[in-house]
Amino acid sequence: MTTGVATGSAAGVATGGAAGVATGGAAGPLAALVGGEPVTAAEVAAEVARLRAGPLADRLPPDGTPAGRQLRRWTTQRLVLSRLLDQEAAARGLPPQPERAGPRPEHAGPGEPDAALLGSAAADVLATSATARAVYTAVTAAVSVPEPEIRVHYEANLDRYTVPERWLVRLSTVDAVGVDRQVPVDPATLPPSLRAALSQAPPGHPVGAHAGQVAIRDEVRPARIRPYPEVRGEIAGTLLDRCRQQAFARWLDGRAGELVALQPGYEHPADPHNPDATHRH
Repeated sequence: MTTGVATGSAAGVATGGAAGVATGGAAGPLAALVGGEPVTAAEVAAEVARLRAGPLADRLPPDGTPAGRQLRRWTTQRLVLSRLLDQEAAARGLPPQPERAGPRPEHAGPGEPDAALLGSAAADVLATSATARAVYTAVTAAVSVPEPEIRVHYEANLDRYTVPERWLVRLSTVDAVGVDRQVPVDPATLPPSLRAALSQAPPGHPVGAHAGQVAIRDEVRPARIRPYPEVRGEIAGTLLDRCRQQAFARWLDGRAGELVALQPGYEHPADPHNPDATHRH
């Protein structure tokens, strides 16, 4: 769950009216309620156990420590968000999503879920759940980036779109038998003596004979700034992905505030009511 939920309405509900249900029912103690549906403490414990049996087990904090309790809380966030997004997919009538590996269709979710924008638990859910990505797509379908914003980004970041000087260089034997293909080279990466020799030689003139080989600089391509039409598409894609993730994070915070009740001991890791919290807002 994103950070805003930690100190917002969902955190307040966590110790509110739902708390009385926390030890009731045949399902056993609760960790949370999501839209009235229980997420049990046993489910959280099973997920933590799965993580501890996985390939990153040696990186996880021990049980019974503050960091170990924070791992339990983070795991709760992940389970809660998965449940919330499953419910949302059903409410929207989205078709079941196959959880299979391989390339995803364009616009099927964020290109790379950003934990700084989404929160680490939400980013992990989006990275691993096709259902979550389907909800993401539906929620952010109307998000767009105005053309002026794309242009402003370009003008403010011309250094990112500057192509440095390149030399087209090839190696050849002294007798010109067996010429290697031309490759673009950053002159700054060449040995100083070879760079100096090539810079002084006319194009196509072999220099630097060594071990039966010579280097030939065929062309110098000056540094240039890529024109706006050339880079507009990639800028638009980057900005759109960021805007969609920000919009989704705001939506998810709102839905969690309405539907999620976290129980004591299962608060958001950054909730100020959480005695183990080290990151507060």
